[in-house]
Amino acid sequence: MKKLLFTIFSFVITVTLVAQSPDLVIQSEAGKLYLNHIVTAKENFYSIGRLYNISPKEIAPLNGLTLTSGLEVGQSLKIPLSAGNFVQQGTAGADEVFVPLYHIVEEKEGLFRIGQNFNKVSVNDIKKWNSLSSENLEKGQQLVVGFLKVKKSQSALAVNGLKKTGDPATTSPPVVSNTPVSGNATNTPTTATPNTTTTQNTVSSSAQADGNGFFKELYRQQSTSNDGFRSTTGSGAIFKSTSGWQDAKYYVLMNNITPGTIVRITNPVNSRTIFAKVLGELPPGKENEGLLIRVSNAGAAELKVNEKEAKFSAEVSYAKS
Repeated sequence: MKKLLFTIFSFVITVTLVAQSPDLVIQSEAGKLYLNHIVTAKENFYSIGRLYNISPKEIAPLNGLTLTSGLEVGQSLKIPLSAGNFVQQGTAGADEVFVPLYHIVEEKEGLFRIGQNFNKVSVNDIKKWNSLSSENLEKGQQLVVGFLKVKKSQSALAVNGLKKTGDPATTSPPVVSNTPVSGNATNTPTTATPNTTTTQNTVSSSAQADGNGFFKELYRQQSTSNDGFRSTTGSGAIFKSTSGWQDAKYYVLMNNITPGTIVRITNPVNSRTIFAKVLGELPPGKENEGLLIRVSNAGAAELKVNEKEAKFSAEVSYAKS
C-alpha cells in the first residue's frame, strides 16, 4: 500500500511539473528577493509552500493576504526567498537539491553589478554556474544567480535540481503555467481580490515578421526527415505563458506527440496559422477532457482566438514519426 501511495504521489509531482515548467526568475523589491508564482487549479498556500520550501505563514503576508484568503486560478503570488530556501554556497542534504534561479540581463549590466544586486555573489561564482568563458553579456541573457533549496520528496521543481552550487546549470525552459484563463483554484468561495499581473494581449510586430512564428523553419525541416505529415482536428484551449509575445516562440500541450515536435496549428474560422513546439502532454483533469491541444496565449493571440473563449476549433498538422 505504501509503495502504491508513493507511486501515485510521484505521478502527481510529475504532472505538476509538466503543467507548470516554471522559469525561475528572481525579482526584487525594496531589497527583498522573491519569485513570482501563478496559481493553478487546486493549489493552496500549503501546496505552494511545499513547492518552494517556504512556510505559508511567510507567503501570505508578503502578498497582503491571510491563510484563510481564497486563491484564484491565474492569481500571481510573490514567493519570498529567505535563508531557509535560498542558497549560493554549499552542498544539498540527502533529501534536498538546489534548483537554479535566474536573472535576465538588462542593458549595460555587467557581472560585478549583477553579483552585487544578489547578495554580493562573486563574479567567479556566476561564471562557474553559467559556464561562462568571458564577462561579455547580452541583453536578455539568462544567468544563474542563486539556488532554491527544495525537498526532493515534496517539490516538483526538484527534477531540475543540483547537488551542489558548483555544478553547472543549463538555461531553463520557458515560463509556462497550464492555467485555464478563468476559474477558481479551490472549492471554497474567494474573498480576496486577486493580485494578478497584466498580460500582454498583442504580439509585437517583430514577432510577427514571417506571420507564423519562430518555429516555422523547423517545421519545414521535419518534413524532409520524416515520411510526410498527418492532420487532425479538435477542440483547443489556452494556457498562460510569458513566451512568444516578443520572439514568436509559441508552445503547445498535446497528447501522444513527442515533446519537441513542431506542429502547425490553424484556426479554421479565419485560416490563420502558427507553428508551435510541443512541451508535453495535457495533464489529466476535468478541464482538459475532450481537448486536442492547449496553446500558449501569445500563439492564441496570433490565431485571433479570444482568451475569454473556453474552447476553440483547431486543425493540427505534424510530422509522421
